[in-house]
Amino acid sequence: MINEVYASEETVALAKEKACGMLGVTEDKVEFEVLQFPSKKVLGMFGGKLAQVRAVLKQSVSEKATKFLKEMFFYMGMEKLEVKLEKEEEGSCYIKITGDDVKYILGKHGDILDSIQYITGLVSNEKNKDFCKVRLEAGNYREKRMQTLEKLGRHIAEKVLKTGKRFSLEPMRSYERKIIHDSVGQVEGVKSWSEGEGEGRHVVVSQTKNEQQ
Repeated sequence: MINEVYASEETVALAKEKACGMLGVTEDKVEFEVLQFPSKKVLGMFGGKLAQVRAVLKQSVSEKATKFLKEMFFYMGMEKLEVKLEKEEEGSCYIKITGDDVKYILGKHGDILDSIQYITGLVSNEKNKDFCKVRLEAGNYREKRMQTLEKLGRHIAEKVLKTGKRFSLEPMRSYERKIIHDSVGQVEGVKSWSEGEGEGRHVVVSQTKNEQQ
């Protein structure tokens, strides 16, 4: 499918109209770049230039994201990784990455995957009026990580309930802390909150009868 054309006409408006005809879409589906503005002929005979435009079909955030990821993995020598749009909703899209090399894009607790997700979101939302959150899954990493954190939260909650001692977990990202909070919240008699700043922010769990200090 053609997604980019060049067109020339007497005016910019006519050049844009011609380009849309070549692409077979309406003007709102296209991004234009004016390469040359028209100029009149001298004495009606010499010189003069036609308007020239470059027209490119607009892409959705999910399309930009999948394209960016495929190109990035290609240049990283991981072109065998499969990038597939799993779900697209208003304001967000969910992309799954699978393949034998998927382990190389995870990092410790998914820090590399999170970085790739962040960069992909920035690139894909460039010139986009309404921000769309890009969510990436690599294999089943996030699903397994969520299950691990849920078990950890329940285990710590039960330990605190049994010993009566406050417990502080290692620093985590905000979405991971939320999983812990939700898991702890399912155990009666304990509570949790976050302490610390920046990368040192972590979850603290104690019995509900104890006051935060």
